[in-house]
Amino acid sequence: MKKQRLETGDPKALPPLSLIDRMRQQLPTMKRADKAVADALLENIDAATRSSVKALAGRAGVSEPSVIRFARHMGCDGFSDFKIRLAQDYAIGRMYLSADYQHPANTGSDVAGHVYEATSQALASAFAQRDPEALERAADLIDGSRRIFCFGVGGSSANVAAEAENRLFRLDLAASATADAYKQRITAATAGKNDVFLMFSVTGRPRSLIESARSAKQCGASIIAVTAGGTPLAMEADVLIPLVAFDEEKFFYMPNRGRYGQLFILDCLATLLGGRRMKHISSKLWNARTMLADLNGESENQPVGD
Repeated sequence: MKKQRLETGDPKALPPLSLIDRMRQQLPTMKRADKAVADALLENIDAATRSSVKALAGRAGVSEPSVIRFARHMGCDGFSDFKIRLAQDYAIGRMYLSADYQHPANTGSDVAGHVYEATSQALASAFAQRDPEALERAADLIDGSRRIFCFGVGGSSANVAAEAENRLFRLDLAASATADAYKQRITAATAGKNDVFLMFSVTGRPRSLIESARSAKQCGASIIAVTAGGTPLAMEADVLIPLVAFDEEKFFYMPNRGRYGQLFILDCLATLLGGRRMKHISSKLWNARTMLADLNGESENQPVGD
């Protein structure tokens, strides 16, 4: 019943907050017993995820039924359900709650050094994982394609998919990018033979990409996935270009370094294709350079289209 209220927009339904946020927000208006339980939980969330009703009641100085009532006030079916959801919330949000994750770099120089190190590590990792044969097979598919659809969702993957379109269209390839889950599904459902889908994902688990890959393959298209091996998206790929990105950043407010590995692979692929297609595209790139000169003036060092 609780799930139905949430889906139908019942104003009495609880907001989609984590239990931790919900406790913090409601703390000032809680009754005495609920407040005592919440204080005991928030004092040590990690321990609370492993606590029994009896132990938590003892720390809070309330009765065991008060602990169970508190769990229900928080929208859970009981204390067991509460502990499971609290553990899930804590696993996701622990980096945002712990002082251990405070960034030691506070100056411009320190930050620049930290970002440079993270970037270098990401590129070194991507280079170590390189699969030349997979790059060659991917280039074969793209070079012989009718259309190329570049897909990604989320932060870095969506941006890299857009950059893939930018890299490929200048090579006279019919490339387009989208991060819209609905458009991805529609595009996949209307694909055909000689269409290629180039998909980027750090986790290899976004449902829209997995379902789109499956649908596109059923329509005769080919799938190139830049993602971690063994993931659901990797399993759907005709060509897997493996990239195991770093775990999520310890310092969560730093940009995700995984995109540097994705860009490394994309630039390798674009350079490989550019070399293959140079005879075909050289005159067109010359025309593009002429157009840019009309816009910005002549510059020997200006990249085509950048």
